[in-house]
Amino acid sequence: MPEGSMFMERRRYPRVTVEIPVKYRLIDDQKELASVFERKKRDTHTRSLDLSLGGIYITADQQLKIGNILRLEIAVPEPNTLLSAFAEVIWSNDTGGGLHFLAMKDEDSQSLKAYIEKLTS
Repeated sequence: MPEGSMFMERRRYPRVTVEIPVKYRLIDDQKELASVFERKKRDTHTRSLDLSLGGIYITADQQLKIGNILRLEIAVPEPNTLLSAFAEVIWSNDTGGGLHFLAMKDEDSQSLKAYIEKLTS
């Protein structure tokens, strides 16, 4: 049997390849106490490479650490919506990392679902 056919997909939700703007910030208790102005300076703007209801793959200029929790703002173009989520870094490499969504408002989750369905139909 060829090696490629030995791979078993373990994701719960199908992924779509899509590049959309994402902003993230590492959650750290001491830093959470900083002023709003200081928080804005720590925001990092990046892009997604793929997306599902369960998570997102983002690019990053610096190595993400597995286990870190990030606060995300995901710019979904259709409809023009800014989704908020908390996600955990579950894998990382030199170009970015795979994030698993931990928490998202129901309305944001529904907007994400509708956007993904539109891309896959």
